[in-house]
Amino acid sequence: MLHSAYLMLRLLCRWLLPGVLGIFTALPGQSQDFTYAAVQLSAKINDRVAPGPGSLSISNRSSLNNQTVSLIRAELLRALQARGWKLEAAQQKETTIAITLAENYRNYIWTAEILKAGSREIGIVELPKSAVRAQVYGDRVLLSRYALISSEGPLLDVALLEGRIGEGSHLVALAPTTIQLYQMQSNEWRLMQSQPLGREPKPSRDLRGRIVPGAASSFDAFLPASRCTGTFTNSLTVTCRDSDDPWPLGDDRQLLAFYAANRNYFNGVISGGDAQGGNVEPFFSAAVLSDGIVYARTDGRASVAISRRAPTPVPAAWGSNIVAIQGVCQSDLVIASAAGDSHQADEITAFRLGSSDVSVASEPLSFEGPVLSLKSLADRREAIAVVASPSGRYEAYLLTARCGA
Repeated sequence: MLHSAYLMLRLLCRWLLPGVLGIFTALPGQSQDFTYAAVQLSAKINDRVAPGPGSLSISNRSSLNNQTVSLIRAELLRALQARGWKLEAAQQKETTIAITLAENYRNYIWTAEILKAGSREIGIVELPKSAVRAQVYGDRVLLSRYALISSEGPLLDVALLEGRIGEGSHLVALAPTTIQLYQMQSNEWRLMQSQPLGREPKPSRDLRGRIVPGAASSFDAFLPASRCTGTFTNSLTVTCRDSDDPWPLGDDRQLLAFYAANRNYFNGVISGGDAQGGNVEPFFSAAVLSDGIVYARTDGRASVAISRRAPTPVPAAWGSNIVAIQGVCQSDLVIASAAGDSHQADEITAFRLGSSDVSVASEPLSFEGPVLSLKSLADRREAIAVVASPSGRYEAYLLTARCGA
């Protein structure tokens, strides 16, 4: 009797275990990232070809199983249909979209090949593998990005007004002469209103700007020698005035710095609750840590940490854009762009500051063009990057740091 029960139990496990494992494999911890990646790839497709009737096919050359591929296909269909595509099974259509799911050691790589009227366009999205265990990366973290919006004109900064991404949430974007209001609808940021600032920006080297959320559906925008205040209820309203007010360096408004209106950097006069030790040398950007601040200085020398610890030298490879975020499993990560000019491809890497040294904490996250700005959200757990692409477009990304596992 016991032997028969044991055999039945083994047989039952043999039937059930693959199904149970399949369910967990089909729903990995990165399923939300797959959704974000699908939205990002759909945006790249729309950037290259106007939406319309077409066919969609998916080829899986990665280790993802069939259930996960079906999940990705559903997310891609949803994202593309939300952008105006009318997709059917692969057949003779004016536009064909062929998606290839591939991978390398660290990333999933999704490629979209769009064929229309004899032309061929390519869009690529890379997604870090959350399934790679911590022992592979040691104590490293994974940087991931989520495409927010893309603009044909210059984009200076964006802000998530509710501090989150979700159905019905709002995003505001600052351009040199306008402020735009977006709302998340059906997994896509849709432009709701655009409001002119009523003034031309003051001429400066490499125009910069900052927009930060406020209370009760309000926000503040800063341009050289100007400050704008806006609200949105039933409509978007913006008023601007001449101003030399200090700019918030992050959405939490805890560190303020005076911008040199006719240049492209901060003059070193700082204020706010996070200001420590008074004024500093002129700098391009700053990373606010739990016990100090790191400044990316304008003199070409290494940035320094102002804190209770001694000044710490940092890698010469750091660029002019840095910010600090609190990772899920690693606090006080400094996110830095790479050194280089403003016309070449760029990358963002996370660094860890020790008591006397700096170490690399992540693999670099590559971009097709230069990183123009970095800032942290109000909770300091995520950052926003604005990047210029070789095609002349401007793109805003949400950056997140996660455990290496």
